[in-house]
Amino acid sequence: MDTTPGAAIAARPTAPLPLKILAGFFVLVSAAALFGGLFVWGEGFILSVADRLDVASPVADILVNAPASFLAGLGLWRMRKWGYALGWFVAGFYLYASVEIFVHVWQGGPPYAMAIVIPQVLAVLAAFAVMAYSWRLRERFV
Repeated sequence: MDTTPGAAIAARPTAPLPLKILAGFFVLVSAAALFGGLFVWGEGFILSVADRLDVASPVADILVNAPASFLAGLGLWRMRKWGYALGWFVAGFYLYASVEIFVHVWQGGPPYAMAIVIPQVLAVLAAFAVMAYSWRLRERFV
């Protein structure tokens, strides 16, 4: 075993570029979920609109989506096993939330708000990409 300083750091795997892109997407979603949730997606600050709007989704974005997406992005970027597991959790969360939003949009009928459909399509694509790509790399996570 090599005991020279820095040998353990050098042995850590680095994330391939596609995984870094997906990890970056998770971090961006984290920021969007936090700030979008705090301002109830354009309806005003969350503490001032609670009496006239359902704030369950913004609170879920603030308490679950934002921290989980940020940590998953960080863990995937650094090729950590906990990042791999959290990446799968976040991918599942994205799929669940997207299905809920797609059903809500479908039940509301046209015109469909592209501002809600496009981000959810991207979330679904990212979720499947993270699951497929990280599965191929699962043995490299430390």
